Amino acid sequence: MKYNYLNGKLTIYLEEELDMNSCKIIRGVIDGYIMKFQPYELVLDLSDVKFMDSSGIGLILGRYNLIRLLDSKMKVINASKNIKRMIELSNINLECVQYE
Repeated sequence: MKYNYLNGKLTIYLEEELDMNSCKIIRGVIDGYIMKFQPYELVLDLSDVKFMDSSGIGLILGRYNLIRLLDSKMKVINASKNIKRMIELSNINLECVQYE
């Protein structure tokens, strides 16, 4: 996992799989970056994510809730068609999550 912080925008580049095991570690790392930088915008780039289960949905939702506490916004970008569909089917209504 890589990150980039520039001018108040924190971009996290997620990789490979977002499953129960990986999400435990990733969650703590992302939350650490959020608390360190307190960005006005969090971007989760899923371009290298090949698999995501319900733990990945929980990861996205949890970061959304945390970023809202900072009165910031969040985007999910570069999600595959299958991952987009999974997010839609989970009935998460995240008004500030966008797909690019």
